[in-house]
Amino acid sequence: MTCPEAATDLGAYALGALEPGERRRVEEHLARCPSCAAELAEFAALPALLDKVDPADLTPAAVAPSPELFARMSAAATPPSRLRTRAVALVAAALLAVLGVGVTIWATASPNETVTATAGAVRATITVSPVDRGSALDVTVAGMHPHENCSMIAVGRDGVRHAAGTWPASSAGDGTWRGWADVDRDDLAAVVLVGDGGRELARAEF
Repeated sequence: MTCPEAATDLGAYALGALEPGERRRVEEHLARCPSCAAELAEFAALPALLDKVDPADLTPAAVAPSPELFARMSAAATPPSRLRTRAVALVAAALLAVLGVGVTIWATASPNETVTATAGAVRATITVSPVDRGSALDVTVAGMHPHENCSMIAVGRDGVRHAAGTWPASSAGDGTWRGWADVDRDDLAAVVLVGDGGRELARAEF
């Protein structure tokens, strides 16, 4: 366990929100890492602070990362456990209470939309979600050539094409990915999937 990995769990450890196996791993790391042990001491006041937090005073806020960070986070993301999710929320609530930060909700009226496109053997399902500074695009595709590269392109209503990510298909010719495009949801006209050699795999109209 590296220090950055341990640091991610320290707040949850301080709140007693880790599962037994995770807790043991953190404790083993703390025993040999003075830096993390010192950082854990800074979390000692969290439980008392949380007792003073009124959930009614907290409002969740949508956070939109940069395109680069969005792509990295999406590629690395794994579903968190309920305990981990609760712990992260509690730590955030405590920090907000300490800093006195006011939080507001950012939202958009545009709903998510899912479109399925079929072209020959290729079948793609694409869901577009509005995010700040662009659109998130979740795609599930099957029927590609094994290990073929799939590039996702978002086409604006003005005809401008926006790169949204490139990924290799599996040995079975399928895959599920998330991309990001610098085009507002309301301005999105289509999403095109392009394979090796520039062949168009599928086109979803929005």
